Amino acid sequence: MERQGWLIVAVLMTSMMGGALSNAWLTVGLGAQGGDVLTASQVNIVDSSGRLRAVIAGEDERGLTSLAFYGQDGAFRGVLGADANGDPVLQFNNAAGFSRLSAGVQDDNALVTVGDQGAGHVLVGSLGGSPIVGLADMQRTPLRLTLGQGGQPQVSLFNGAGQRSLGLAVGADDAPFVSLFDGAGAQRVAIGAVEGATLINLGDGIRPRLVLGVADNGLPSVGFYDEEGTLVRSVAAGEQ
Repeated sequence: MERQGWLIVAVLMTSMMGGALSNAWLTVGLGAQGGDVLTASQVNIVDSSGRLRAVIAGEDERGLTSLAFYGQDGAFRGVLGADANGDPVLQFNNAAGFSRLSAGVQDDNALVTVGDQGAGHVLVGSLGGSPIVGLADMQRTPLRLTLGQGGQPQVSLFNGAGQRSLGLAVGADDAPFVSLFDGAGAQRVAIGAVEGATLINLGDGIRPRLVLGVADNGLPSVGFYDEEGTLVRSVAAGEQ
């Protein structure tokens, strides 16, 4: 899954679910639906002391059809609703009015945010048909866990610039791989175990330049590659 696609969806989700709902009376043109039906653009629910505790709105100021909840102090504490496209939205706030749990659905993508969106939080969702878990810090998600197209687990760590620094993966053939990247996101080192052989691939960021290996029979070897990625020399155990 591409990093940019994840960030864009995350930003869209959090912006859609963030903020508080006002108590303003909203006017919406609704037709009468019969004598046994109450038609209103908004219903305010109060407690025994007359304090506003909930609002049912056909369309609030954010364009949501919503059920919003308020604390005894009047602070907005949560909302359950749907946007103009019918996509569901859920948000719960702490006593200070900051979101601590939010969820939303856009098309086939679903995302749940747990924690402080302005600091450290956890993202759990399904993006592009793939499940993903991320540990995020504001707009950065430096740690991500996901599954590849074949269901292979993948763990990626990203630097402060949003470039991948470390990757852990298990291939379709159940071969594990560790990849190291430079500050620009170019792969420099790949370490893996394939069909009983151990490989260490050292590259220039574009192609392999030096490959160290131990075959399944235990014999080591070293391969040297030129700037075009062509093998120019191979030295095996016992060779001079």
